[in-house]
Amino acid sequence: MLDGQKAYFRLDLSPEEIKRPDGKIIRKGEILNKGPGKFFYEIDLYTTNYFGHQNDDIERHLFGKIDTAGAAAISAMADPNWMRLIHPHIVNYFEYLDAQRLRTPKGLNWLIRVTKPKSYNDLLMKMQKVRRMHCTMWAEASMEIVGANESDVKFIVSDSPVTFYNSVFYPANAKCKFPLDPEIYLKGTRTIFPLDMNHCAILTNVEYARSPGKLKAPKPRTNPRYFDETIIKYDDIIRERELNEQQVLSINYILKKRATKYIAAANQDWLFPERYLNKSDWRSLDKVFISNSTKLYGVDREIFIGGKDGKLIATQDEFGRKPKSRKEWLEKEKQAQAMKEHVMKLLAKEKSNKPIKSDA
Repeated sequence: MLDGQKAYFRLDLSPEEIKRPDGKIIRKGEILNKGPGKFFYEIDLYTTNYFGHQNDDIERHLFGKIDTAGAAAISAMADPNWMRLIHPHIVNYFEYLDAQRLRTPKGLNWLIRVTKPKSYNDLLMKMQKVRRMHCTMWAEASMEIVGANESDVKFIVSDSPVTFYNSVFYPANAKCKFPLDPEIYLKGTRTIFPLDMNHCAILTNVEYARSPGKLKAPKPRTNPRYFDETIIKYDDIIRERELNEQQVLSINYILKKRATKYIAAANQDWLFPERYLNKSDWRSLDKVFISNSTKLYGVDREIFIGGKDGKLIATQDEFGRKPKSRKEWLEKEKQAQAMKEHVMKLLAKEKSNKPIKSDA
């Protein structure tokens, strides 16, 4: 919300309609102005029931911890000094995104489709088991934090706070019918997550971030998978762009079209981006997310982690692929040793070229 604001405007996308005797249609409670504690929640959504006894341990112990850690992570990521602050929070950042994806009514309904639970208790247990399922591919994606500081329109709030957008799957597509979304493993599926009014995170599969296109968008990314260990590299997060008003409206339009039932904003006009958007063609909206940052490009980008003695501990390429055999591992060890020797030579050369200090 804006500074000093205690309530925001909530729009019901499918309100109850009441027809008056004069024929006029009243959309009951379509727009309300209340504090954030009044919206975006359902009572006992995570409460289990065994032998007639209700238990809210999931809410208190699991999500309570995730929300506390997530708040600190989001605050660090949105801070101007994010690079200095984010290190202890980066894992919590991805874990919080995953929770915000799965624990909503949309996420839970998706889980019902996929896991076919025997009961609501079973659904909540399965939700805990699949937690972090998106984190691997998010960690390997290109992440850009865009700003709305130079726009009079700011980012809005959605009841589906983690939004998947793929330019070739229009909202009416079968893959976008509630509770479905274009799969995260498709090259062109972008993840949109507003951090606050002035900052929005955009996560895009690396191949598509470098070279977008409608023919590539529906194809799987390289090495797509869930539930795998990966190395998080965050020094290449892109934070260079301030969006103009039309670009912010484009993102808000996508958030609105992919919301389940509610959106909210600090300004009532922001609830209707389609009124002010010059172009709302679903495919053309993808241009908003294209970055020309040099951080996207490189040759044979790989990650090597070594110990104090220079011994190779772990290695993978930018798609999370690791050595599959002893032979491949030995080749990577040689590569790591060659890099170490090269760095040591550079350090020795730099040391030898340093001017000698004198007291004179």
